[in-house]
Amino acid sequence: MNNFGQHVRPGWRPEGEPAFPFSCNALGGYLSRSVSDMGCGYGSETMTIAPDDPLLDDRDRLAGLLGEAARRSAAVLLAKRSARDVKLKPDGSPVCSADMAADEAAKAALAQLLPDFPVISEESVGEIEVAPVFILLDPLDGTREFLAGGDSYCVCIAIICAGRPIAGAIAAPGLGRLWYGGERAFAQPLGPDAAPAGAPVMIQVRAEPAAGPRMLVSRFHGDPVSAGIAAAIGDGEGAPVSSAVKFGLIAAGEADLHVRCGTTMEWDVAAGEAILDAAGGVVRTLTGAVTAYGCSERAFRNPPFVAAGSEDLAARAIAQALCSPSA
Repeated sequence: MNNFGQHVRPGWRPEGEPAFPFSCNALGGYLSRSVSDMGCGYGSETMTIAPDDPLLDDRDRLAGLLGEAARRSAAVLLAKRSARDVKLKPDGSPVCSADMAADEAAKAALAQLLPDFPVISEESVGEIEVAPVFILLDPLDGTREFLAGGDSYCVCIAIICAGRPIAGAIAAPGLGRLWYGGERAFAQPLGPDAAPAGAPVMIQVRAEPAAGPRMLVSRFHGDPVSAGIAAAIGDGEGAPVSSAVKFGLIAAGEADLHVRCGTTMEWDVAAGEAILDAAGGVVRTLTGAVTAYGCSERAFRNPPFVAAGSEDLAARAIAQALCSPSA
């Protein structure tokens, strides 16, 4: 029986829905070795979904469910738009009642839509152990942007299988946009109440413009390496944008490159990587490696990374970063 109360056989898919060739199990050996090499691990005692569960084969369907959960959580953020009750977490990052309300809404939606998946959230990290298959949740990415009255904040949700994101969704209610991706990537407009305002459309990264790549830089967390790359290979100084919205813009062909050398957490990046990968882009660390998720040993912190519309652009950005005296 699957998560929707239906009796299934291996290879099952809902009638009328497309089948896709991806199998988490097919990549399991390589990914498990990659994650192990990066020092990430998990305990089998927390597993509720196996990496070879047929449910994981239809990544587009999973991404759509994540998108619905993110959209519901985003509606709560809109309702809490005036929240200013800020507290500082132990790591110095801000949190407010909007974070917590969106966290509750996302978890309630996920419990309904994907009930057997353990959820590790930024707001409750440590309560759930890492499993071979689990969900990473950031109920409000871009809290500073949200509190400052800006629009590029979002909800991020991703499914992690064997250390890698296989489906993800980003809902940015202030911008009226939802991105999600599994095997393919999609964008959907949202109305002023975060309700769907149109049909989803497939998206993909664009060819690099002749004038140079458009680079997105962090509005509140800029660094000299990113600024140097924007000046060296970008089409200008870099457009300031907050949160994981940057991944959605690159996936939709509205920008080309983002480099982050400061601290980020896994729940900040996983959904964006899933969407960008589905749209034809890449995320790489500054060593050129793929990113790994579920690394509680490093407190879920990410290494510096590059998000780009192509492998070639990522390689050029990495080379430029490594030449920077600040790297």
